[in-house]
Amino acid sequence: MEILGGYTFLYRNTIGLDMNDDVTTFECSHCGNIGIGDGEIKCCEETMEEIRRDPVSTAPTLSELLKSVFDMSETELELCLCVMEGGSVTVTALAEQTEYDRSLINRHLNHLASIGVVKKQRRLLDSGGEVYVYTPVSPETVRAQLRREFHQWTATATAQLNALQREKVESIADPDDGEPAWEVFYSE
Repeated sequence: MEILGGYTFLYRNTIGLDMNDDVTTFECSHCGNIGIGDGEIKCCEETMEEIRRDPVSTAPTLSELLKSVFDMSETELELCLCVMEGGSVTVTALAEQTEYDRSLINRHLNHLASIGVVKKQRRLLDSGGEVYVYTPVSPETVRAQLRREFHQWTATATAQLNALQREKVESIADPDDGEPAWEVFYSE
């Protein structure tokens, strides 16, 4: 259980799920807590209600999700997969394999290391100097790390939605008050 952004997030059986498993989102009708899992989740001593997907909203593609939540581009996903397939690799080896510029690869691999989906290790060369070697982390670790980051992103997004002040929402709903809604919406 995590308390983030004014909501409590309850997780049930999400760690061992395969990427193809369905995960359901639930909401407590009493307190508004959110639950994510693959089975019944209880809150306030009652079973939480499943949140049905509104047909107006569409599920994001993997590419859209990775970009929105992790700021991960398709190129970074490709490089991540190359590291996972190749074991220990250097920027130079990936540049030869993918034909991307070394500076681009270096920047992307540093980002992937910062979010915990690859490891970055410095190795001293026998001839002098050093090189960074990027190694994969286990798929389970990658899934767990991405899931943690996603849950944090969800909590932050929820907090931002909750931060909309009533005055701003009412101003948007009442265009006759003389103030442009977009100015009220973006004012602090």
